Amino acid sequence: MHTWSIGLILSFFAFATAPLSAQDKAAPRTYLGASECVKCHLSGLPKADDADSVALDVLGFTGLVNDSWVLLDELKTWANQDKHAQAFTSLLNERSQRMGKLLGVEEIHRDKRCLACHTGYPIAAMGGDPHLMPAEMVKNLKVSQGVSCEGCHAPSGDATNEGNNVSGWYMPHAQKKWRFRSEKDKSENYGFTSIRSASARARMCLTCHLGNAAEGKIVTHEMYAAGHPPLPGFELASFAAQMPKHWRDFDKKPDDMRAEFLKLSADDSYSRSSFKPDNLHETNSVLVAALVSFSENLKLSASLADERFTTPVAKPDWPELAQFECFACHHDLKDRSWRQRRTLRGAPGRPLLRAWPIALTSLAVKHAGVDAKELDKLWQPIAKLLNEQPFGRREGWNDAIDPLTKWLDELAMLLERKPLPRDAGLTLLREIAAVAESDLWDYDSARQLAWAAQVLRRELSSDRSPEPLRTRIAAIESDLTEIEKLFVLNLNEGRAAQQKLPGSTKSREVKEVDLEKTLPPIADYDASTFRDMFRKLSGKLAAK
Repeated sequence: MHTWSIGLILSFFAFATAPLSAQDKAAPRTYLGASECVKCHLSGLPKADDADSVALDVLGFTGLVNDSWVLLDELKTWANQDKHAQAFTSLLNERSQRMGKLLGVEEIHRDKRCLACHTGYPIAAMGGDPHLMPAEMVKNLKVSQGVSCEGCHAPSGDATNEGNNVSGWYMPHAQKKWRFRSEKDKSENYGFTSIRSASARARMCLTCHLGNAAEGKIVTHEMYAAGHPPLPGFELASFAAQMPKHWRDFDKKPDDMRAEFLKLSADDSYSRSSFKPDNLHETNSVLVAALVSFSENLKLSASLADERFTTPVAKPDWPELAQFECFACHHDLKDRSWRQRRTLRGAPGRPLLRAWPIALTSLAVKHAGVDAKELDKLWQPIAKLLNEQPFGRREGWNDAIDPLTKWLDELAMLLERKPLPRDAGLTLLREIAAVAESDLWDYDSARQLAWAAQVLRRELSSDRSPEPLRTRIAAIESDLTEIEKLFVLNLNEGRAAQQKLPGSTKSREVKEVDLEKTLPPIADYDASTFRDMFRKLSGKLAAK
């Protein structure tokens, strides 16, 4: 696609590694950059004749094996197709530069509030200025490469912290025994962020795609007003498919590899007693991530409201309006609007928390086998907080959310290990339709339901489904397609542009957010139409 980008990756070899500050307790390990990952994850390694005994003494590793557990071409996908590689370059485009002027920042691509999400390079390694990264670091490819491997998995190199050697995960992770270690071991002893489980993956993605105050990843109302594109709702399986995936899903790994993992893994990540390849794994991840999204949304609000909570970048004042439903205010006023007819949550006219993380929660709770009344009970203190005064009393946020977030996190872990069999797929699709019919959902919440239906349809239409089931799904294909047309579901669609990297003479093709494509569907959206379309679908699903 963009062949020059592979050359860009290889050029990372010219840059020395950048250790994090020894004073940084949270992330003391060395950020190595993609120049190290490229050694194995660009074009693969020779296949091992005997995965248990062959040691490929190459690239500084001993005992390196290629047994088809991973793809080993991940960097190609990242460099050529993944928009995470363009995260930093987006700070150089016209919209971002205009934002900088409005925000009073001359070089917005040096602003740590932006870099927290727009590069995987750690804030702690960006110098002592609390606001701006040093100007000379702009040309460091470890910054300008955007969000690469360590942006998600955490810095990987060894380091010395207060006189003690701290082991990184870079060398250990190349050994076969690494895959069987517990997630706790990997995290506590090597600083590795494991995203094998859907709940861990969702939580990691949400740090940027929703926000995380502890990591300084906060999109503010001020940023939106200056021109930052609206953050879309997050749905784990859909976002992963659109990256596109650079990994081999567990259910698609070789049979012998899966069996060995289920036997030897220190964690029961995939419910070894009941794992089946033909379960609805992606759809289950949709439900798990819904619980995590709801929990993380509440935690973010509480962190921003808490005066004692410190952040590594400038913390916005409370109330932070970006935590609340944008289009509850930003919409054309109409008489007899569907907004006036939907179920009232709280006092009329009060700012509402963003709603999309809630849309799929009831489905997830039901499939976890828990009484939905418990969810209602735990929500009541939060509802009371929001009704007492606009935005809630800031000192009451932590107490109000704590019982619910703990419950949601525990439920996500429970649901993750509860298999979702394929023969439950049609029932779940009916339940998605029932939720869609139950209220007049705002655009972002309705899109969550559309994404969930799309993921489920994709799984049920696969060769793993029996012919009668595939026939039933084919019969409603056109109905689901019409529903999907109401939304921008493919977030990779954008405006093509050319962008130069600092210090480079070459430009690369990038995809920029095109608000002329993403905003009109929001303005044109009518919740009544969405509900009616799902009612029609329900009728077909109910027919024998």
